[in-house]
Amino acid sequence: MNALRYIAAIFAFHAYSVYAQPISTFNGKQVSVDSTGNYTFIVSGHFYGDGTNKSGYPANTLLANIDWINESDACMLVCLGDLFMDIKNDLPKYRTSLFDKLQIPLFNAVGNHDLTGTIYQENFGATWFKFKLGNDIHVILDTEVGNGDIADEQLEMLKQVAEQCQNEKINNVFVYAHRTIWTESYPELEGLFADNTQSVTTTNFETDVLPVAKEISARSQLYWFAGSLGDAPASFFYFKDSSAQISYIATAIRAMLRDAVLIVHVNNGQAIFETHSFTGQQLKPLEQYNVEFWKSTSTAEPFNYRLIPLYIKNIFLTRYFWYGITFASVFLGLIRYIRKRRKRSV
Repeated sequence: MNALRYIAAIFAFHAYSVYAQPISTFNGKQVSVDSTGNYTFIVSGHFYGDGTNKSGYPANTLLANIDWINESDACMLVCLGDLFMDIKNDLPKYRTSLFDKLQIPLFNAVGNHDLTGTIYQENFGATWFKFKLGNDIHVILDTEVGNGDIADEQLEMLKQVAEQCQNEKINNVFVYAHRTIWTESYPELEGLFADNTQSVTTTNFETDVLPVAKEISARSQLYWFAGSLGDAPASFFYFKDSSAQISYIATAIRAMLRDAVLIVHVNNGQAIFETHSFTGQQLKPLEQYNVEFWKSTSTAEPFNYRLIPLYIKNIFLTRYFWYGITFASVFLGLIRYIRKRRKRSV
């Protein structure tokens, strides 16, 4: 049954380039855009909050704002990865607390926490795809499958978008991904996202992806979103490539007082951005959360010694800690074995 559902979901996702109204595989809701071509959507990332959330539910700030999301005029909600903290164990709670209650379609650009084996793909289908709304193209990318590289079928998909921009009237191209893989191509962004999910080595963004992005932006406005922010002074970051029509936007929630989402209004072919707080905070316009803002705003907080037991508990409960212990044990065992063999041969 899982295999059949997996195949059907993949077919449905890749059919988006043909059908004008994509359907979310999370809640079965269909994107609906009226004849004017104007529409609104909501985008953010890291819906599970942060590592201290052991409840198995999404971030409390997200759950507290479901009614607002449903009552908005948004045609869809886009998550920029890390929708889940632990998909293997949290999926049932997500269905009842989030998916079943959302009245608009949900889409997700997978992050590292979303992928354990093939659980995500078996339940929700392909991890990269594209669809068209009016005169805009929306592209969901998987920055985990190639450790940050956008290659093979994904790169071909972006090249197809570039070709569409040549042959059709495309006003905007919205690209959604989890990792901020574009930072390594701009020296002024160095060090801003040190806490983000990073690739082990440099990615192919600058060599293979950026040329395609610039080809797209020569004909259409390109907005590239990312949802891995880590320790951040705000829920938003904005940077525009001065040499091209490419705007890079990072946005995510962390179950914190600063939590906010981005509302995107597409009106007469133009994208207009509105920041919206989940906690009633006063916000700046998106463009003001720029490099200067991030470099001038400290995120350091005074150390709370009462949280030491929680920090220790979190370390021992994460699977990555035990992966490291296992790897280190095997590595040390191998070293000892090699040394013993050398002594015997002498």
